[in-house]
Amino acid sequence: MYDDEPLSEPLNADLLEFDETASNSRLRSCLFTVISLVVIASLLGSSVVAFFIVRDRATQTMSAAAATMVATAALSLELEEAATDAPPTAAPATIVAAVPTSAPVSDKPASAVPGINRIAIVNGEGQIETLSPTGEDRRSVTDDDDNIFFQFPTWSPDGSRIAVIGSRFTGGGVYVFEDAETELPAVQSEVYFSADETPFYLYWSPDSSHLAFLANHERNSMGLNVIAGDGATDSRLLATGSPMYWDWTDDGRRLLIHSGQGRARDTLALIDLQGAAQADNLATPGYFQAPGVASGDRYLAFAEQESGGLSTLVIVDTQTGEHRPYEQVGSLALSWSPTEDRLAFTNGSIEGHPFWGALRLLDVSTGETRVLSRQTVLAFFWSPDGRSIAFITIGRDDEDSIHASTAPKTRRVGRLTSQPAMPVQQPGQNYLTLSIVDVDTGEGLRLLDFEPTATYLTQFLPFFDQYALSHRIWSPDSNALVLPVREEGVNMVVVVPARGGRPHRLAEGDIAFWSQQ
Repeated sequence: MYDDEPLSEPLNADLLEFDETASNSRLRSCLFTVISLVVIASLLGSSVVAFFIVRDRATQTMSAAAATMVATAALSLELEEAATDAPPTAAPATIVAAVPTSAPVSDKPASAVPGINRIAIVNGEGQIETLSPTGEDRRSVTDDDDNIFFQFPTWSPDGSRIAVIGSRFTGGGVYVFEDAETELPAVQSEVYFSADETPFYLYWSPDSSHLAFLANHERNSMGLNVIAGDGATDSRLLATGSPMYWDWTDDGRRLLIHSGQGRARDTLALIDLQGAAQADNLATPGYFQAPGVASGDRYLAFAEQESGGLSTLVIVDTQTGEHRPYEQVGSLALSWSPTEDRLAFTNGSIEGHPFWGALRLLDVSTGETRVLSRQTVLAFFWSPDGRSIAFITIGRDDEDSIHASTAPKTRRVGRLTSQPAMPVQQPGQNYLTLSIVDVDTGEGLRLLDFEPTATYLTQFLPFFDQYALSHRIWSPDSNALVLPVREEGVNMVVVVPARGGRPHRLAEGDIAFWSQQ
């Protein structure tokens, strides 16, 4: 239920600090452990989940249904344990927003934005739909009559096609659709299918000509594959490893890959579309996930392993060959500005909460690093215009926590008394908080407290730095964000104005992504 006041409050980076306490550190450790276990299970079992869903639709044996019930109960138990360090509570939290109404409110994102400007959602049936940011012109892209369960749609950069992972009883595939203006589902193009090496992640090349994707590989490894976006050529295996992360160069001809997680045999290299190394053994990878290629391809960013288990943020200038070290950290998550040579990053301790930490900004031209937020940031996403960064923190439930039902619109956030922990599920208390910060002025705005969907929490959020490269949550004009939330027991996709104000409900769905055009 929406409240009477819009949740849009100015933040001050100098004030966003937390005092550590043993009790709340334990709660945060519990949260991280549970999320980590669920993530591992989801990665290993993503195709298994789809297997059960499709098989249930095909009304197979009683043993399949029983296995599904066991898997679902196990997942529910893990999520419940994250909140049981506190006393039992009442109903799930809802969005803290404005105006109690089930209809979209007046301050929707503008509909007259040039280009595609559409949102793809995964509905409750595992099917793909697209619609405008106002909820109009809704189209069914896939058809559940095909008994295929779809996940994580990603728009091609030119906005002409949508690629999506599809799973069925016999295996998994990569499907490409056009977002046609028709009431009938689009004609599916199956560009890849395998019974054993099932895909689970997709990333378009910047020129929209190729799809790189991860698939299960032999010996519990992952295979990085590439295929023509129209399926005109067979897929090609470029590299193997576990885990595997990468970023495309702007020309779509090379990939900066990172395989492994802080081990001596891990790989950090620049390869071409044939899998040949253009620059091999760039460094001994430190503890990080996705590497980054700056806009214009001049700079590469990654973490390099140091003695004592630490990692150092390194920028490589491909024009001069300079290998420039910066911050020394325990672990690192990073993302380049889409418009300038500025790098946002968070860092944490390997033993504690890897990749969670204060949000910082490095200006490569000056070498200056400054703090944008001292909160414990779980994930962050650049706006397309490079002016702002949206970031996710753990929701707050102490007396300084701000909720639209009780707080004035412009109340400033004070110093908090404890480290954030998994919030108790009570009315008015939430799991996560969405905020935004202007990278030039450092001024921040707290946009929304929300309970995330399970897909967002367990599959998207832990790998946000990789998904930020391939799946867009920002509108093309940088004026709004799309977010999947859990509201009154229903998975709902909402559009959140980036300048503050009332979010509006778009449609029911597990997760959603915006077109880049």
